[in-house]
Formats: sequence, structure tokens, C-alpha cells
Amino acid sequence: MRPLPSDLLAPLFRDARDMLLLTWAGIRAPSAAALDTAAVLGRGIHKAEKELTERLVTGPDGAPGLRLVPAHVERIGDAIEGLIRACQVMEAEGTAFTARGMREVNALFERAVELLECAGDLTLTGNRVLARHVERESMRFEDLATEYTRAHEDRLVDGTCRPASSSTYLGILDYLGEITRHARLIAARIAP
Repeated sequence: MRPLPSDLLAPLFRDARDMLLLTWAGIRAPSAAALDTAAVLGRGIHKAEKELTERLVTGPDGAPGLRLVPAHVERIGDAIEGLIRACQVMEAEGTAFTARGMREVNALFERAVELLECAGDLTLTGNRVLARHVERESMRFEDLATEYTRAHEDRLVDGTCRPASSSTYLGILDYLGEITRHARLIAARIAP
């Protein structure tokens, strides 16, 4: 029995989730080994995307809603590669966030992981309720990231936050936002 197209996507989502978790760990406690493993997973995602997209587009079992999902997961992998670079910059420059900044980053990572997992589950189930959840939570993520950006600006102005860590912090928020944006796009493709 041949695997269903949605079953072929599960390993891609698992690798993206693992890549994100390893990177999150790298932000909390620098680990070159964890970041290297995450980078290897990213290269695997790039390779698998091309093969899966070809199969979903040209194969007899291609499901229209799933055809471009591998490309969205690849874009998620690209965003995580941006996070990896941010971790490397943090380590190289000795960048540290305030306690509040770390709580904010951790809260957004947690939400991004959840949305990525939900998007993966959605490819298996096609559940419209789950699709609406992904849509709603990704919008809440954007609102929260905007709130955190404003709070970060206030910390910069009052001198609580070092300007040297500002671009890294904002980059992390942007990369995490890109992950949740693609989770929302996946939901829209599968359960329009």
C-alpha cells in the first residue's frame, strides 16, 4: 500500500519542528552541536521539498490542497535558518536579552512550535476547526509580537535594553512571525 500524500508530509513537519526546537534551545543556552543538527535538518527539508512537490503535482494521488504545502514548510525552514544565524550572532557577540525579553522570546517560540505542530496535524486530518484555530492563533501571534516590539522599543528608550541586542531580538521576532505566517497559509490551502 502506497502512503497517502499527507502521510509523506509528516516527516517534513517533524523535521521542521525538531529544527525549531533545537534552535530554541540554542537561544536559551548556546550549543553549536544543536545548531549544527538543526542546520542538517534544514538541508533535508530543502531536498525533500522538491521531491514531495513533484510527487504531489504530477502524481496520480496528488491532493490539490497539499500541492504547495512542502514549499511552505521549506519557507518555514528558511525562517528557522534565520533563527540559527541569530543564535550564532548572539554567541559570537555575547548578546544577552533582558529577563523580560527572554520571556517574550520564549512565549513566541512556544506559540510557533504549537502552530507548526497544528499545521502538520492539519495536513493529516483536513479538520476545518483546526484550520480556524491555526488562523486565529497566528493572528494572535502577530498581535503579541507587535506588543513585544513596542515593549522592546520602550526598553531601548529607558536604557533597560542594550542597543547591540536590538536587531537580533527584532530579527528573532520576525523569523518566528514568518513561521506562523506560513502555518496560516498552509491552513488556508488545506481547509479554505
